[in-house]
Amino acid sequence: MQTFLITANDTDVGKTYVTGILAQHFAALGKVVQIVKAIDCGGSNDAENAAQAAGSTKNLSAHTLLSFPQPLAPLAPKNHEGNEPVLPRLLSALGALPDCQIRIIETAGGVAVPIDPDGSDWRDFAEAIQPHKTIVVIDDRLGAINQGRLLHRYLQNLPHCFLLNETQPAPEVVKHSNREAYSRAKMQLIARLEYKQNELVDFYPDWLEPAPQTNRPTTTAPLESTLQQGLQKRKETDCFRLLPDPELPSGCLNLADNDYLGLRHNPSLIRTGQKALEQWGTSSSASPLITGYTRAHADLEESIRHWYGEQPTLIWNSGYAANQSILQCFILPGDLVIADRLIHNSLISGILQSGARLIRFRHNDIGHLESLLQLHRGRKIHLVTESVYSMDGDYPDLAAIAALKSHYAFNWFLDEAHAVGWYGKTGAGLAEEQGVLEQVDILTGTLGKSLASAGAYTVFRQDWMRHLCINEAAEFIYSTYLPPTSASIAEAAINIIRKQANQSQQWRQAARQFRAELRKNGWEVIGEDSPIVPIICGSSNATLSLSEKCFQRGLKVGAIRPPTVPKGAARLRLSLKSTLQPSDYQRIIEALGQPKSNDE
Repeated sequence: MQTFLITANDTDVGKTYVTGILAQHFAALGKVVQIVKAIDCGGSNDAENAAQAAGSTKNLSAHTLLSFPQPLAPLAPKNHEGNEPVLPRLLSALGALPDCQIRIIETAGGVAVPIDPDGSDWRDFAEAIQPHKTIVVIDDRLGAINQGRLLHRYLQNLPHCFLLNETQPAPEVVKHSNREAYSRAKMQLIARLEYKQNELVDFYPDWLEPAPQTNRPTTTAPLESTLQQGLQKRKETDCFRLLPDPELPSGCLNLADNDYLGLRHNPSLIRTGQKALEQWGTSSSASPLITGYTRAHADLEESIRHWYGEQPTLIWNSGYAANQSILQCFILPGDLVIADRLIHNSLISGILQSGARLIRFRHNDIGHLESLLQLHRGRKIHLVTESVYSMDGDYPDLAAIAALKSHYAFNWFLDEAHAVGWYGKTGAGLAEEQGVLEQVDILTGTLGKSLASAGAYTVFRQDWMRHLCINEAAEFIYSTYLPPTSASIAEAAINIIRKQANQSQQWRQAARQFRAELRKNGWEVIGEDSPIVPIICGSSNATLSLSEKCFQRGLKVGAIRPPTVPKGAARLRLSLKSTLQPSDYQRIIEALGQPKSNDE
């Protein structure tokens, strides 16, 4: 069952009407809905009125928990005498209601109205019942900004959102100002109601969906026991993870890391690291805004800026931190994010924390993407994609996506973590190769894969974007910065990559031929010429068995299982290197053999 609490900043702002409209929304979805008036003061019959506003339907019922005689506050002398507590009575009456799928509870008056002699109010009631979300109705007029911010702070960590209801005609400039202020303050505005209208405007029903359920059972057992049950379930489904042996056997061919250009043991980079270590020491020892930003970092930024056509850039401690931070900084609540279904967890995390609405399009399906852009034309839209996808090794038609920008307005966030070094005229990635760098608003690249160092970078279309991250991104502001040694190694790696980029067609052709051999032998393989070669095995057990078989034959490969990939799509993930020789490829082919027909 999902529970929603409808409250407000004051009386007479339309809580009952909003309750009815939301009840109508859920009833139309076929849900069994309860409308509950927590306290009815003065015989207003709000529950029945809300049900009437929702329209007659057999799967909707109205209930009132407590009734007081006068249209006054619940604790007014004519409604309540003595010190008898009200909150326990409310909770008891609520627990006696029949089961339903959706329960919408309307409070009496504003959220801070006392309902108990001890001072308890509707926030205390919400903390007791833990609704899925508290929806705060605010009169859409001059003053709505102040009222909303006060309640946003008052409700604190309780999941809540706002609905602006125009109870009296208000100037358009005032209503627009209210919306902009809520967006800037990152206060979720789930919908608006215009004067004397019964249809929600800018309604985001996705925000009413239940949060993803974990596999942790609800129990009164000790915490240790509860958490161990979750681990045991992972073991039973072949999804239990262990850290690998820290040392590989001598002669083992490592196809599990992301050292795509084989620079990890490059003698020149090692010498650069040793020299930088002597100059800068072992750590930056401070955040970048204190003393952590050194000449080594500035030189790396300058190198990346030249690499990407003189666009501003910023260095981060990790790709995860970069992706999560930029999406939180540039996407506001109320915005719309359209993203490929297979984007990385770091991107999903950043989007969810922004409070924006997220819609996903089918993987690499440009037609589906355009249909969504057309459907939501006029909205503030952000597009989030990758170039080479880390678990599938394929990539979209970036030129086709760039062409959409001439027809639709959107900001494009592109993660190039697995393309840098392998693609591009100078090794800058797939966007460079397909000639779309100027259409990308923010690009993320990594320093820890082809560049054989650590950290990440972002390239911005405009200077103000870089300044925003420096001033707003918590991961950047409050973390000890990337060691200068890592920055120096990355800068040197860029110089190597730019010099050898003209050889990229050779290793990409080798990747194509390798996939062709695998398919010839009966393996299901994704992608064409990227360094990531997924071999679909199906079950987690089959994947682990094949991985162990490869290891026994001198190959270290990645065994990727749910939840990283969908159930039934477990796979081996082979990471190729530009340094692989024909004999290495032949060794891999022989170690894999042919798929067993009885693997499930």
